[in-house]
Amino acid sequence: MSRRLRALLATLLAAVLVAGGSSVAWSLWSDTEPRDASVTIGKVAVDISGVEAMTTTFSSAETSMTMPVTLANTDSIPGTATTSVSVVAGTSTELAQAVDVVAWPVGATSDCTDTAMVGSGSVSGTWATLPSLTSQLPAHTSVVWCVRSTPSATAPATADVHIGVTLTAGTWTAADMGGFYLNTSAATDPALTCTDHSGNYVDIRWPAGSRPQDTWYGAFIGDTQVGSHAQDYSGFITLAPTDIPSTIATSGTQTVVVKVLDDAGQPTSTVAASGPVTLFTQNDGPAIRCGA
Repeated sequence: MSRRLRALLATLLAAVLVAGGSSVAWSLWSDTEPRDASVTIGKVAVDISGVEAMTTTFSSAETSMTMPVTLANTDSIPGTATTSVSVVAGTSTELAQAVDVVAWPVGATSDCTDTAMVGSGSVSGTWATLPSLTSQLPAHTSVVWCVRSTPSATAPATADVHIGVTLTAGTWTAADMGGFYLNTSAATDPALTCTDHSGNYVDIRWPAGSRPQDTWYGAFIGDTQVGSHAQDYSGFITLAPTDIPSTIATSGTQTVVVKVLDDAGQPTSTVAASGPVTLFTQNDGPAIRCGA
């Protein structure tokens, strides 16, 4: 067989294999097809916690407040966390300026106590001018800052303070915010909103401010809790005459104070609102109404 004839036969065989759907030819074409692929990219996410627990009322018995604040990178991209403070319009900037603040990083929230010494890396200012609690946060990590507030002797009124945190990774950012109240003995408790129900019971409500809706509240006359505790999801507490023990009173005007409760259900020093209710007797027995 001549060389020219062999070349012609090889060409014809290749054409037949392709046209006939040969597995060899199909393998050649399929191997050159593009493949589908996917890539998972992380995101920037940040969280600030512990801020709401900083709400406090300063007094001669409560001359400073020390609480932990946690900044957390909650996703997979590392970044730099920076914070800023602001005073909500309509509240006392003068109080925020009159409260000295020092903050320093600690190893755990349990290391932030009233007696803890100020550590290295601290920043200081006031609640009107506190420098950033700048923190490098690798993915899925957090840092705890111990924050100590001390008011001046002449600090006025009340302030609603917000702390915002921003996590920056290149041109990407994420943000979160928490808020709390500072009060002093110069502050006046917010007034209750009270609704009468024909002497049978009253509903009392309070301003929630920047507290989260799952905050628990209790109503107190003196040191005694009256009625059931409630969250801001419902937003009110009902008081009937039977909710007030006879050891407190069976008639006359009483001051009801709504306080924030801690995780154990115990009252804190934070007063949400206060106002009067009056116990009296009507035709069908003991009754209660709003006001004096």
